[in-house]
Amino acid sequence: MRSSAWAACAVVLIVAAFGFMMLLRWLPSSGRHSHGDATAERHFPLTAVVAHGTTAGATVLLVLLVVLHKA
Repeated sequence: MRSSAWAACAVVLIVAAFGFMMLLRWLPSSGRHSHGDATAERHFPLTAVVAHGTTAGATVLLVLLVVLHKA
């Protein structure tokens, strides 16, 4: 049971890392590879991005709390 809890924690952290990479793509940039408004990710509204990030952060926190409580 304990190993499956840690496996779930690892999966959630990997998915959170992918979400953080998408956040970095969403942020405006003036870097070398910037193409202005070319990516579809730039069209997401700010409130949707903040709400999604907040619930994702709460999910990661709750999973970590459950795993640490079981340990």
